[in-house]
Amino acid sequence: MTLRIDLRSAILALSDALDLVGVSDFQHGKRVAMIARETALLLGLPERRLDRLVCACLLHDIGVSSTAEHRRLLRDADWDHRHAHCETGYRLLQPFAHLAQLAPAIRYHHTRWVDRPGDLDEADALDANLILLADRVDAMVLSRGLDNPLFKRAGIGEEIAALAGRELSPAVVEAFLAAAGREAFWIALVPRHVQRYLLDVPLSDWRLTIDFPQFGHVARLISSIVDAKSHFTAAHSLGVAQLARYLGERVGLAGDSLAEVEVAGLMHDVGKLCVPDEIVEKPAQLTPLEFSVMERHSFETYQILRHIPGLEEVAEWAAFHHEALNGQGYPFRRGADQLSIEARIVAVADVFQALAQERPYRGAQPAEEISRLLGDFVAKGVLDGDLVALACDDLDSSWRAATPSPMASPCAAPDGGDALAALQRSQSASTQ
Repeated sequence: MTLRIDLRSAILALSDALDLVGVSDFQHGKRVAMIARETALLLGLPERRLDRLVCACLLHDIGVSSTAEHRRLLRDADWDHRHAHCETGYRLLQPFAHLAQLAPAIRYHHTRWVDRPGDLDEADALDANLILLADRVDAMVLSRGLDNPLFKRAGIGEEIAALAGRELSPAVVEAFLAAAGREAFWIALVPRHVQRYLLDVPLSDWRLTIDFPQFGHVARLISSIVDAKSHFTAAHSLGVAQLARYLGERVGLAGDSLAEVEVAGLMHDVGKLCVPDEIVEKPAQLTPLEFSVMERHSFETYQILRHIPGLEEVAEWAAFHHEALNGQGYPFRRGADQLSIEARIVAVADVFQALAQERPYRGAQPAEEISRLLGDFVAKGVLDGDLVALACDDLDSSWRAATPSPMASPCAAPDGGDALAALQRSQSASTQ
């Protein structure tokens, strides 16, 4: 493959995707990175360590795709299931050579200082505790409101100081209190300053290029986070990617183009992380307001992917999956003359896979019904008729490509259980 991707840009884009999970708590990971780095500066950590810490902070909640779980983690520091997403994040990052070095700190970022494992590397233990500190501070800031953190900081220092020696390393608490003594520390927490702060961090060791096959693995990681948002979407992105590749082969794509259309399929729904769980899993027709929230997701996909140098075209193919040849799709209202063959492939693959998968408002459709429904979309000027014909020409092959096992996702829990399931059970019990 000739296409190469900058890892720093990919990490920042992944951070943008994780930011969406908070919905109204936007930039949580970025604020955690800023708080932890400013504290670590006063601990005298060298630039290389600071860069690694920032990357770990940006990705510390990589195991969270549910908005309900995100809210609970910020609201309840002692939640019994708070460690589940730490283990998921650790498992997700382990297979990747450069990202694996972040995994131990992410695994233990909700572990109290006094409970840290004895065999945990000293640097990883410190990084994990700095993330825990920053996570707690940001939760306190959010509970007060981000409109004026400087004015609303009262009491935060005292609450953090009370955690020294148990939850937090005394040295970490001392450094934080010194950093927090500056007005600039709090003023910089507002969104426009946080964004600029992270862009100014050099991350020199992370300015390396990975080839496209390697990035494909990162895309697979991202898709698994998206698909874990709901059991109704388990392996959806993987199925879209596999069917997109199959259709790409049928129309003669090869090499870079074939790999890129597969990545577009993997990442087409990354913007759906911004859609609250209650909308994704609603077992009835969405209201106009709810649908307007849902319509945002493909635009968010575009905004995240287009900032990764080399993925400009892939960003379009991924983000245009709800556009229509008749120009009546969303959110860009692109017509047939503005939709490439790759974008059309992803659109057909998305509809086919969604129909083949159970949804909260209907069951999975049989192959013959999918063929009929796809034909209706062609007749209405939504989908490309030639691509639909290719998908339906060999329904068995298309079905196999579109319906991989959910366990193919690295986010899938071996025992079928996860923190989200536990959270949903506890919420159900509390309302009965």
